[in-house]
Order: sequence, then structure tokens, then C-alpha cells
Amino acid sequence: MKIGYSCVDITPDLGVELSGYGWFPGRKAERVLDSLYARAVAFEDEDNNKSMLLINCDLVAIDRSITDIVKQQISDELGIDKASIMIVCTHTHTGPATGKLIGCGEPDEKYLDSLPELLVNAGKMAYGDLRDVRQAKSIVRSIEPIGFNRVLRSDGPVDNNVRGIAFYFDEGRPLALVSYGCHPVTLGPVRDISADFPGRMVKALNKEGFDAVFLTGFCGDIDPVSNLKKWGSGTSEVIDEYGKRIADGFIRGLSGCEPMGDLHLDAFDINIKLKLQQYNHEDIDKYVEYFSQKKDENPGLYRVSQIWAEEIKRQLKENADPYIESLTIQVFRIGDVVLVGFPGEIFTMLGTIVKEAVPHMNIITIGNANTSMRYIPTRDDIENKGYAGFLSCLLYLKLPLEPGEGERMAEMVAKVLKERL
Repeated sequence: MKIGYSCVDITPDLGVELSGYGWFPGRKAERVLDSLYARAVAFEDEDNNKSMLLINCDLVAIDRSITDIVKQQISDELGIDKASIMIVCTHTHTGPATGKLIGCGEPDEKYLDSLPELLVNAGKMAYGDLRDVRQAKSIVRSIEPIGFNRVLRSDGPVDNNVRGIAFYFDEGRPLALVSYGCHPVTLGPVRDISADFPGRMVKALNKEGFDAVFLTGFCGDIDPVSNLKKWGSGTSEVIDEYGKRIADGFIRGLSGCEPMGDLHLDAFDINIKLKLQQYNHEDIDKYVEYFSQKKDENPGLYRVSQIWAEEIKRQLKENADPYIESLTIQVFRIGDVVLVGFPGEIFTMLGTIVKEAVPHMNIITIGNANTSMRYIPTRDDIENKGYAGFLSCLLYLKLPLEPGEGERMAEMVAKVLKERL
């Protein structure tokens, strides 16, 4: 097997609105705390005529339209099947608006126009850097928690495992793919451009002699522990410490690992239909009226509710089946390691269902893959009309999921993985 790596600067100009916090905050970038990058990893198995490409971006999310452009152009130029190209985001909340999050930062059209070419170049550069893999090691290592369950607090699940894979070559630096599940919201709604702790983890591994990519695990219900003291109170020093903690856990995990014997590649999709709650026009108007009563204290939220109501009514009118939503989960296998990319913000317990289904493999569940459609929470959050289960639907212009749909999705993915792997 051969692997190539590239890194392209995608830092926007100062003055762009930063994304990740509502409602219509007008939060424009005033300085660069650290640069943002797109990092691409190309995988090639000549013996089995299989190629895969992973592009990871220091962005909150990417709109599907951008993903489609990038995949099509790379497929046309390099001959790679689009189903073998995965584009993921670290989900930093101190980057530009690049996904469809209403009221969370206005997109900069100049930046959006420039982004596809940058990502295509990252992919092409990775294929220009292909090297023979001498050995690879898969690791799962528990660390002192960086995240806590922001929904259920001490009663909620948290996955404190660092998961990843290290590739070693006869020449050049080794490459580390590392994952941990926590929202990159350490710094809060500052006006700084930053990759938050994922970027600092990469820097920490760079100092240890690795090229590195951070893959954000399921974190729909996970915030940094610094938020327990005061929300958004993290500093540059805090994200440094978090990044180093993850990097150290990864390196310590490598010390006891035997090289993997099997490095064959596989890529496939899992298509699922989710059931949505069947709101009618009266239900929609009821919620807009509710937010209108609070518009003096939160005018931005009321404005978002109006936009949401108009869009949902359009969907009810124009969609053939407005109470069904389709999503595609993308799977990359590299030997004993499996990257499972979900197009949204997923709760921790749903990832646990998937991982426990195939315990003999290192299953790395990744959020915000190829796009970010919505939050996918557990049953209780939907029934309780929590932020993820209800309020976030306004940002994503979606109807809420039926309770239990997240669990059903996870079980369907688990079933396919058990059968295929």
C-alpha cells in the first residue's frame, strides 16, 4: 500500500464572519490565532486497484454543494470514484461560515468561491506524494477527559479514548490519523480565527516528528471540560494543553502496539432513511408564535424561527415525502481500522452502538462528513425537546427526528459493518 499526504492553508481574510454560534452575532474575524488547513491523505493499493482520498478541513462544516464540486473535479482529473472520496471537518467554531447554519455567521462568497480549488489542490498534491507504507499501527488509548457530556452532565456517556492509526515509511516523516470526540468550542465566541484544540494536537505531533490529521469523533453532546468552570472560558494555553494531551495519549498508545498485518483497502456507502416528526402548518405557526413572545430578549432567535417556518412550509408543499430524510454514511477501511463518516453532529452513545458491534476492529466514527445535515441525538433528547433534538433544527432548517431514529440509524450501520467486515 502507498500513502500520500498534503497540507494546504485555507485561512480566510480578516473581516469574514466566524461561524458556530447563534443568533446573527455579526462575529467578524479580527486576528488569526492560528491558521486553518486542509489536510489530504491519499491511499492506494495497486495490487487490488483500489484508491481512496480523505480530505480534512479546519472548518465548522462544508455545504453539500461544495463537496459535490470537489469530488466531481477530483474524480474527473484523477479517475477516483466519488464514493472513495471523503471530505470531513474538524468542526471548529472559530472558522468561517462554510455550511448551512442559519443565523450562525454569514458566508463570505469570495471565500466560498475559492475553497473548492484549494481542496482539489490538496487532494491532487496528496496523490503526488505517494510513498510505500513500511508498517502501520492501530491504537485505542484512554486519556484524562477533555470532554464532558453537556446534555446529561455526570450521568451522560463520554468516550475518552484516543483512536487512530500511524503509518511509517522508509523515507520521510510518519503520518498519524488521530480521533477524539469533543466539540471544538474551547475558546467561545471570540473574534479570533483558530482551529481550536484539533489544530494544536497536530502541532504537538509535528513537534514529535509526525505529519498529522485530527478527525473529530462524535461530539453532539460533548463540550470541553473548561466549559464546566465557565462557558467559552478557554484560552490559547488551554487548547495547547488539550492538543498535547491527545497527542501524548496517541504516542503512548503506539509504544505497546504490534504492526498490523492486513492493510487492504475498502470503501462503501450505507444509505439510510430517517423518519421526521409530522408537523403541519398549525404546529409550525405555534412555534413561531412562541418565539415571537420572546423576541425582545432574543430577536435573532425569532428571526431564525421565521426563516425556518417559511422553509419547512416550502418543503411540505414541494417534497414528495417531506417526513423522510435520506442520508449517506461513508465507510473507509484500512486494514483493521475503519473510518465511518456521518453527515451531521451525532451523540456519543450512537457511536458506542456502532463500535461495540465490531469489537475486533478499531472503529473510528467521524462527524460532519461530506456535509452537516443536522444533529442526530438520542431518543431522550428528542423527547425532551433539547437543543439538539429541537432548537438546532431551526439552524439546520429541518423538522425534528422521530424519537429513536438515532438509535435505529446506529443499529442499521452496525448491522452492515458486521456483515461487511
